[in-house]
Amino acid sequence: MASHFQIEAPVRSFSGESAGVHFTKGTGYVTDGTKEQRAALEYFRRHGYGVLQVDENHKPLDEQVTDLVTGPDSPPPPPAGKPDMFDPAEHTTEQVLDHLRKVDESVETRRVLDAEAAGENRAEIAAEGAALLDSQEARDKAASTTPAAANAAAPRKGARK
Repeated sequence: MASHFQIEAPVRSFSGESAGVHFTKGTGYVTDGTKEQRAALEYFRRHGYGVLQVDENHKPLDEQVTDLVTGPDSPPPPPAGKPDMFDPAEHTTEQVLDHLRKVDESVETRRVLDAEAAGENRAEIAAEGAALLDSQEARDKAASTTPAAANAAAPRKGARK
């Protein structure tokens, strides 16, 4: 009997097909009943997708256990091991811009802008986000060229080249 799996795409707003599996808002479902489906599962695991075994009704096995212990009407426990990452698709333009202004890290800004471009692709977020990213990257570059950083990068006297 084939097992059922829920696949979570790295970009939560992704809708389309990947490795033969259809995704809607970052979630797809596949079984391991055929060679192609097993290959798709391996592809997802290798490329950082979330892979969760579910029952035939797409209910995760950990929720089935919780239902048995506490009853089906109990609130689900928080997801284990899943980072609470900001998803721009779940927020208004102003909320996304507020997040980008507060985070002040080029890595997070780039991640949010990439997710936004793959999903909603709102022009105002792209424009202001790009300006914020430019200033963050310029600040990072300036910090790496301070005299202390330059001294650390310079070869020591008598060191081999």
